[in-house]
Amino acid sequence: MSTLAQLLTEAEVYDPEYGGGLCNHLPMALTALEQMGASPGRLGEYRRTHVSWLEALPDAPAATPGAWPFRKADRAAFRDLRADFRRRIARDGRDAVLRATLPELAPGLSAAAFHALIRTAMGVVGKHDGEVAAGLAYWAAHWQRLGVVLGAPADLAPSRDPAALLERLRTDARFDFDPKLAPSLIDDALLAVGAVRGFDDVIHWLDPGCSIADVARAAAALYAATGDFTALHTVTATQAVTVLLPYVPDQRVLLPWLWQGLAAAYIAIGRPALPSGETLEAWRGAETPSWPELLPKAIAEEDEHVVKLSYAAVSLGRLSGERLFRWLAAREVGALKGVGLPAWRQ
Repeated sequence: MSTLAQLLTEAEVYDPEYGGGLCNHLPMALTALEQMGASPGRLGEYRRTHVSWLEALPDAPAATPGAWPFRKADRAAFRDLRADFRRRIARDGRDAVLRATLPELAPGLSAAAFHALIRTAMGVVGKHDGEVAAGLAYWAAHWQRLGVVLGAPADLAPSRDPAALLERLRTDARFDFDPKLAPSLIDDALLAVGAVRGFDDVIHWLDPGCSIADVARAAAALYAATGDFTALHTVTATQAVTVLLPYVPDQRVLLPWLWQGLAAAYIAIGRPALPSGETLEAWRGAETPSWPELLPKAIAEEDEHVVKLSYAAVSLGRLSGERLFRWLAAREVGALKGVGLPAWRQ
């Protein structure tokens, strides 16, 4: 058993959340570190310094069989759902369970501020069946849909450009949402946006022919412009979707819901202006350390969000060929000359 597999197995005793709704990032961060080249010693050190605030799962009677799908959206059902997914994976195999389950979970992609999606994907990356089961269970237990999705409106031409659609949101008076009045947890803020009149239509704005790379570039531009904590999660969520796309029959199973989550996050943070093309080109052309120089800095970081963003940037940069992802990773670890840390770290 690898060091990562051992640490992930040991971490199964912890609740997926702590402190009244904060996410347990330990399994995801450990996997991201390992993927970036962290040594077994660094993984063990990171685990030792990141368990003190976690909460152990409470003792409970033996799990009730058949929890999925009947206990979807039941936050008290995590243990039963995890046990059910474990049984299914042992019987049918990880890939088969993902293919059978993801279409049902996809409309709740924003569950737990995208963390359930991300944890599932990191379980796949780490090739750890227990983590895949935990991620699916977390997603199922916290499943939530943003708004009620009806038929596509006939008077709106869809676009393959998510960045252009964010601009459309910015000029649409229906989505004048004050982030100062939003709930403090990202999860709850996204739900509040989902209740805004007119948001039901937004999922239909994205043309089915849009690529995941296009969504990645839009999320990167938003995070580059704002350094906002919620915007960071749209980048890591997009990377997670790239991992799970091979397990669905068509990208339309996941991409519209990812777009919906990106749109909700954008509205939740006040619909900030996106960078101009000239600004994006300047960032792409800025003097930026190479990946071999950046990865050791990311591995040395203690903050789990910095670790996960750095890993997502490596992955999405490879996928899209977008140089902006290296700029984002460099900013995240404080390696850009004349540029401070992202706003959420200041």
